[in-house]
Amino acid sequence: MKKLALLAALAALLSLACGAPADAPDVEASGGEVTGNAVPEGAPRLVLLIVVDQMRGDYLERFRPLLSHGLARLLREGIVFTDAHHFHAATETAPGHATLATGVFPKRHGIVGNSWFDRESGDDVYCCGDPDHGVSPRNMLAPALGDLLKAAYPEARVYAASAKDRAAILMGGHHADGAWWYGRSRGAWVTSTYYGNQESQPAWVEAFNDEDRLAAHFANAWTPLVPLEHTSAYDIEPLDRGPVIDTFPHAVGGFTVERGAFYGDVYRSPFVDGYLEDFAETLIEAENLGADEVPDLLAVSFSALDTVGHGYGPNAPETLDVILRLDRTIGELLDFVDERIGMENVVVALSSDHGVGEVPELVVRDGGDAGRFGTEQTLCLQRLQSRLKGRFGGGEFLLDTFYLDGETIAAEEANRGAIEDEIIEAMSTCSLIAEVVRPAELDPANPLHELYLNGYYPERSGDLILVPEPNVLPVPASVVVASHGSPYAYDTHVPMIVRRQDGAGRVVPERANTIDLAPMLAGILGLRVDVAGFEGFDGVDRLAGL
Repeated sequence: MKKLALLAALAALLSLACGAPADAPDVEASGGEVTGNAVPEGAPRLVLLIVVDQMRGDYLERFRPLLSHGLARLLREGIVFTDAHHFHAATETAPGHATLATGVFPKRHGIVGNSWFDRESGDDVYCCGDPDHGVSPRNMLAPALGDLLKAAYPEARVYAASAKDRAAILMGGHHADGAWWYGRSRGAWVTSTYYGNQESQPAWVEAFNDEDRLAAHFANAWTPLVPLEHTSAYDIEPLDRGPVIDTFPHAVGGFTVERGAFYGDVYRSPFVDGYLEDFAETLIEAENLGADEVPDLLAVSFSALDTVGHGYGPNAPETLDVILRLDRTIGELLDFVDERIGMENVVVALSSDHGVGEVPELVVRDGGDAGRFGTEQTLCLQRLQSRLKGRFGGGEFLLDTFYLDGETIAAEEANRGAIEDEIIEAMSTCSLIAEVVRPAELDPANPLHELYLNGYYPERSGDLILVPEPNVLPVPASVVVASHGSPYAYDTHVPMIVRRQDGAGRVVPERANTIDLAPMLAGILGLRVDVAGFEGFDGVDRLAGL
């Protein structure tokens, strides 16, 4: 990959790291090597890592005239990488958060999707599944930024929170002091026994949950901050679901007074973001983050843009309203941090785990090429197993979609290469599929193939890779209206902003890689990191003069 032309920006970002920490034992991990525990002068007291789930790269510029709070402040005071991308194909929540947290590709950290098929057990594995604790970061094979921070400064405190368990867990890393996520059944913040005894959470968490702050939204409609007639200049239109145009206002919860339905529906509304911000403020105060010279890390991931975006698409009034409310929510969080800790002592980073594609039906309506997997693709896949049995023997050669059964192939004395050829030929006849390719035949010179290579982990990835056509979703509209998961720019392009303590903003238009974020923050924190351990920092020449 062409080296990133970001040296000047990196120099500015890392200039606060005036010296490397010393006198601590070396800690080696797959993400890098950290040495020492003396905090350098000028290091921040708190790093606030903000991830906005499904924030497409063009949203901030597109809606900038409507922003006036936290997002506007970061755009004004931060170093803004306008062409930042995830350089892996599995543009999903788990790989995106793990990549931002570790600074390495999925081929290194192993989180190849929100879930994957396990050849040994024959079951799907959740990215954070843990037989001992329910959920934990055990499946992430690289250290997160918080792990490196605690290795260098044992007194540092690392916390993470999100509406989604996988977002909080993967951002916090292996040694987080705590991670919490939204429990949809009762509207409370919950955790895993990996972080301690869930039955005896810290008193401040129990007190927060007991307040039931979501009750203020019960029986109150979700109405837009900006009337629809004032958004036409931003290509906003209500979602047309055939005979019904779906628009505001929206009730939160089903036709019942039972609170469980309401708490579940909050997860698909902007109210969950505000609830997370309240929780983050309480966490900062209760755990006294940023109170001394030892840097702390708080990672928060706002999920409403994803949960709402899936249901309405990127051009819906609901999606815009989530962004405008998030602008206010992040503004409230920054104001709180400024008042309590002082922004001169805080570094803020903002990015996203992935973008989102257009609603395929709207692309077709406007004359473009798009589609969804449906009957044809389903039958293509279902007939494949019979086709293989008819040619190669009586066994089931596929354990799961494109995961081959090596034992059956051996028992039938079948030719594995011929089976792969048969699958590739059969699936290539299906519409909406660009190609099916062997991992060994992925070409690094092909921009799309490079993204699949960066996300390929042999023990967890499939034996063959399906590449969809652009603007194609492998899910029906009854499941999601819009989605992500492709290697195309609408899914890979995300915001990336780093606000230093001095608040000196600038714009960096060169192509940037999201795996650069963790090393940049490590440098700001004064961590001496073996640059060879981070994918994005592949040459010391890029750090010259820092």
